[in-house]
Amino acid sequence: MFVENYRLDAMIGGHGKTVIPYPKISAVDWLKWKAFLPVKSELICKTELLSKPKAFLHTVYGIPTVVCQEMTQGARYFDEIEVWGKRQIRQDPIAVGLTGDGERYLICRWGMDKLIPFDTIKSRSWLYHIQNFGVTLLTSGIFWLGGAAATLFAMSYFAK
Repeated sequence: MFVENYRLDAMIGGHGKTVIPYPKISAVDWLKWKAFLPVKSELICKTELLSKPKAFLHTVYGIPTVVCQEMTQGARYFDEIEVWGKRQIRQDPIAVGLTGDGERYLICRWGMDKLIPFDTIKSRSWLYHIQNFGVTLLTSGIFWLGGAAATLFAMSYFAK
């Protein structure tokens, strides 16, 4: 299990550098993360993280205990924590902290294999957008109904 913790060392000479010790995700970077990890699998509120034991969170959500601990530490700074992943269940998800004004902060990532560096994800984001569009199209009922209608129309046209 690979886990990347993004908590920043917030203390310099006894004074905090930032109020929230996690890196903020810019709007541009969020688009790239969403292309790579398009499925929001969990939305966990602060009170649930702080009131439930980590073993409960691990059992209910399938989140590794180490990640549950990091999310619990981050719950002090965020109203909610989202878990985003791929369509394949439990593949390379991230935990994202949400503040009251909608800002997002990267808490941690985890996966069974070595994690892809974010610079690589950024350079391939166009490929992930195309892949997500293709999956959305193929799972769309309108796509299949339209295809069936076009096929029937073509068959009736050529049958004449």
